[in-house]
Amino acid sequence: MKRSIVYVIVTALLLMIVPGFAGASESDFYIYINSERLTIPVDMGNPFIDGQSRTQIPVRAISEGLGHEVKWSDATRTVTIIKSEKEAIQITIGSDEIITPNDTIIMDTKAVIIGDRTYVPLRFVSEALGYNVDYQWNGFHSINITSSIVKPTFYRPHDHNLPNDIKNWVEFSKEVPLVQEREYDGKRYVLITEGEKPSGGYAVEVIDVVETAENLVIKVKLTKPAAEDMVTDALTYPYDIIVTENKELPLSFQDVDNESYIFMDLHSIDYIERPIEAASDWIKIFCPKPDEEVVGAFQLKGIANVHEGTVSYDLITKTGEVILSGFTTAAFTVWGYFEEEIQVPKELGDTELYLELYSISMKDGSKMFKVTIPLSIQP
Repeated sequence: MKRSIVYVIVTALLLMIVPGFAGASESDFYIYINSERLTIPVDMGNPFIDGQSRTQIPVRAISEGLGHEVKWSDATRTVTIIKSEKEAIQITIGSDEIITPNDTIIMDTKAVIIGDRTYVPLRFVSEALGYNVDYQWNGFHSINITSSIVKPTFYRPHDHNLPNDIKNWVEFSKEVPLVQEREYDGKRYVLITEGEKPSGGYAVEVIDVVETAENLVIKVKLTKPAAEDMVTDALTYPYDIIVTENKELPLSFQDVDNESYIFMDLHSIDYIERPIEAASDWIKIFCPKPDEEVVGAFQLKGIANVHEGTVSYDLITKTGEVILSGFTTAAFTVWGYFEEEIQVPKELGDTELYLELYSISMKDGSKMFKVTIPLSIQP
């Protein structure tokens, strides 16, 4: 009873203080841009709710209401809304994509033509142009569009918009639990990979980037499947990649659910720039490749995160004889790059050898995280 009385009072107040609310019906739209009512001329068409429960609005009504120029291409059936010389978005009729300068936004609905009028999804278009949208149902459709006060600190580029060099970087890095950054074409990319997982249901998502006086805090949510979850029965490689607006401050990373979680970074090289040819959990090898032909010597390059940072190696014949042993230094608690030239004994001639890399257990001296690479030795 009390709730009903409050509803009646609020409705009565709205009718008295807000012009035009009296007599509003379910099909009515009250759209405000920065608190000013948007009046849509009859000849432009009327907003409506589409089959995906999204508000569709005549493109000229929303673009001109926001003070932006709109252009139409008959050849491609594409609408372009121009906010400034450097800011414009494109929407093609029948497509679920909005193309922006930084990204491609995937909608759950599409732009349409009804009669001779072009309609676009109000929320997606407004937000793509940098505005905030608030929708309320008050027995009619009440929509408030306001200029964004807080400048975004990051955005997430769509995969198919990534440059090939960045796509390769993601592919080269995906099996390593690691955080990296890379400046490319004037943008600061941040990549967070969580390595190989045994099934689906794992996810990595940057949910916020907070700028402080000292650093840029990347807040990350890590998800793993519950025991009862139905997940893909296949190896997966969860990651997230973003572009930060700030290009100067050093990065720090924070798990929003576990502040003690340590995100591992990379030392001695800036980022992974070549494919991993052989690997165990904590030793990753860039070269040599399996079955590589070797004359005299070969380069050993990779990254590792092992106890005391020591990566040991043996050259072994097919009969199991160790003909050469050594070690190189990587890192511990972070990923460290190592590089070593290994000379092959001249007297071997034409033969096959195995390069075995490992970390020595401090508990019992056993070999841990072994990587075995066959090599073809040439005279």
